[in-house]
Amino acid sequence: MQEKPNILLILTDQQRWDLLGCYGASQCRTPHIDNLASRGVRFNNAFPLIIPCAPGRAALFTGRYGHITGVETNGGQLDQSLPNFATELPRAGYNLGYAGKWHVDHQKNPSDWGFRCKRDFPKYGYPASNINMPGIKSGAQKDSQIARNYLDYLNEKNLEPPELIEAFYAQGNPGQRNRELHGLHAGTIEHNFEAMVASETVELMRAYAQEEDPFFIWTNFWGPHSPCIVPEPYYSMYDPKSIPEDPSFCDTLENRPYVQTLVSRYWGIDPNNWDEWAEITARYWGYMTMIDDLVGRMLSELETLGLAENTLVVFSTDHGDNMGAHKLFEKGPFFDEESFRLPLIAAHPECRQPGRENDEFVYLQDLFPSFLEVADLQPDIVPDTQSILSLLKGEDEPTGRDSVYCQFNGQIQEHKSRMVRTRTHKFVFNQSDIGELYDLENDPHELHNLYGLETHKTLQESLMQCMQDHMERVKDPMLGEFRRVRYIY
Repeated sequence: MQEKPNILLILTDQQRWDLLGCYGASQCRTPHIDNLASRGVRFNNAFPLIIPCAPGRAALFTGRYGHITGVETNGGQLDQSLPNFATELPRAGYNLGYAGKWHVDHQKNPSDWGFRCKRDFPKYGYPASNINMPGIKSGAQKDSQIARNYLDYLNEKNLEPPELIEAFYAQGNPGQRNRELHGLHAGTIEHNFEAMVASETVELMRAYAQEEDPFFIWTNFWGPHSPCIVPEPYYSMYDPKSIPEDPSFCDTLENRPYVQTLVSRYWGIDPNNWDEWAEITARYWGYMTMIDDLVGRMLSELETLGLAENTLVVFSTDHGDNMGAHKLFEKGPFFDEESFRLPLIAAHPECRQPGRENDEFVYLQDLFPSFLEVADLQPDIVPDTQSILSLLKGEDEPTGRDSVYCQFNGQIQEHKSRMVRTRTHKFVFNQSDIGELYDLENDPHELHNLYGLETHKTLQESLMQCMQDHMERVKDPMLGEFRRVRYIY
């Protein structure tokens, strides 16, 4: 056995934590991810430092908040001088491998950072286009390298480009009527670009299984982020009529920041028709089950290659998806549990208590210093994250956190907000808009905004002080503005 374990990091995009079987979902089936949880540790209070996609991934790559990485919104430029997975792990002898979506750094691709990578997908890099999925209206430019990469995969597998057979386009916003929210493509799972991600991961495993040094393979799926375009049997796997209305779908958003109403309207989905939302949700579930099958394929290959007993496998996502909660879609200027709470599952070869749950507050980005500790490297002490390696092994060790602090700097609409969450309450500071305060014990669906109520003045002041403490700790650039308005907010 190698002295240091291999690391396989599997990251999805926009996956709700509560729709995995191991987190209590009763309808959406994810048996392979559930089995991974039974072999390791499931974290119940995992959050991102920052969303959306690119800021969260750059933060994971470096273990730092967006104002440090330089990637505060999708499209930001990563500070190339920061220590990251690619600069640090090779110092400990790790081979680097990468497959799938990137969206970390708009200046460099994975291969530029030294990852062994069969195909680079620059920036967001959504691969579907008219040359590889005839009939799709959105997606990659047909003459781009991104589109050709997916087409090359299909050609290598002797597969015809799968035609988009049917798709759903929401009609409420004329500016969004040509964007698929979900769809059915011809062929099988092998025709889907997510199968390409799994295939390239397996190729990396097989290549590195022949070498003596350990590997760090980072696998990134594009889904279940919309558009949820999948083949059968996944497209029809779940009956929309069997999906109950989300408990917060009744929310009118009247006592929330107005930007949330704008985002709700942006997607054009009927805010009063749960049947329309249920159909979108059913395709989202099908996408998750398809990805779960591909995760099972990769984990099976680890076993076949004899690598499972010396590989730390971690499964997570960059952020969640409201998927109808509060009539909101995807992620955005809202800190609801559906979009900000994350699934985080780790199966370490030395796990002390397989199948256990951990309730400590952790960040997805704690994985950066944790993986460095796996590699026997000493990361610089930073105020943003900390190693949770002992927790990944199933040990009982408090993180010392009684709250988490998360950032958002814009998605669709320019909007900056900050959130502090304790075990029982959540406070959100929205720049130039009303705040939000929720009692998570008595109002778990966050339907009653207590912000500004005299009855909760002391609690609100306490949470605002907690937020200021976090801002000072991480040197958040919004600190000055927050201080100026805190006592009149």
